[in-house]
Amino acid sequence: MRLVVDTSIIFAAILRDSTTRRILLSAPIEFLTPEYCFEEIREHLNEICKRNGLPLETNEEMIDILRRNIRIVHQDDLIQAREEAELLMHEIDADDAPFLAAALSIRCDGIWTEDPHFLKQTATKVWRTKDLLHFIK
Repeated sequence: MRLVVDTSIIFAAILRDSTTRRILLSAPIEFLTPEYCFEEIREHLNEICKRNGLPLETNEEMIDILRRNIRIVHQDDLIQAREEAELLMHEIDADDAPFLAAALSIRCDGIWTEDPHFLKQTATKVWRTKDLLHFIK
């Protein structure tokens, strides 16, 4: 199984030891995300530190650990699907277009997200954490 992971999932895995983190680190799934995702996370690193009360270095280490388990889909690989994704997500949430573009650009089984905006599109399957737990078991 291959899934595109959105920022909210990675953000949750950084914030605390959780089911989300355990899935990302140990599930027999190949996880992918657009390079934009880790750029966005690094922009919010101070907020992450405030929310989980951990020092910057600890959060950076967790980002690095997660990064090793998530393959980056580079911008060049998104070009063909970018326009279609932007059209589909324009009315829903334009900021999520890179994730849909990634899902449309590569062979994958959908997007793992808890963001309800993705449920409004029909171009790819949406997996919630509870869905993955059922799949893994």
